[in-house]
Amino acid sequence: MCNSTLTMNKFFLLIGLIITACINGQVLYEYPKDQDFYEGGRQGFYGDLQQVVKKNNYKACEKTEVLFMRFIVYPDNTVKYVSDPDTKAVENNKCMKDKVLNAIKQTTKWKAAEVDGKKTAAMFLGIFYDDLLFKNPVNESDFTMPVYMYKDKESNIMKFRENFTKCFDINGYNPIGDYSFIINFDVDTNGEAGFFYIENQSNLDQFNDMVVKCASNTKKSYWKPGLYKGIPVKRYFRFPIRFNAQ
Repeated sequence: MCNSTLTMNKFFLLIGLIITACINGQVLYEYPKDQDFYEGGRQGFYGDLQQVVKKNNYKACEKTEVLFMRFIVYPDNTVKYVSDPDTKAVENNKCMKDKVLNAIKQTTKWKAAEVDGKKTAAMFLGIFYDDLLFKNPVNESDFTMPVYMYKDKESNIMKFRENFTKCFDINGYNPIGDYSFIINFDVDTNGEAGFFYIENQSNLDQFNDMVVKCASNTKKSYWKPGLYKGIPVKRYFRFPIRFNAQ
């Protein structure tokens, strides 16, 4: 695994993840606010993908396929795919993966992220499926979000927050004033929570480890994966936490 230094008071906790395209320097988890990874933003990116698909007469996959994919855009505007540890999802959606990777090679309007006026490698993500690539109408009901399970019963994000709060022991930690952070994580096609990333992390490793521990699956709490037309698909969560000064 490559060792990368992250700026903007952010860090990675990569659980079971190996980024195959290691870089020398910094990789931002996401683009800074108000910056786009592609000219025209996400819609411009999808529009160019659709043009490539049409121009090259790509065919739809033989079965319904959907794949969550991450990429790194480098300072020289080159793009590389981030290897996904959810190998089952990748294998089950090989047609979609190959099609997207081939199409992306023919797109040219990438924009590197900038921090303090310096170009910096940064990641972006997308969910890819044939209706998107062929510009077919998309029904929102085709997608469902992951469902939080507690004691084998379906629950909701509020129960996740409640369990997280119960797990989180702030004894011994005395933040000065109000303190908040955001934990980002994926729920993969197996319902596993992973790829944890904390914004505004503490400078105490034990504190950060507890954040990840309390957001992880347990014997009593886990996730049912999100779906697209009945096919499991990885989804991303952004979860804010705030502690008020006592």
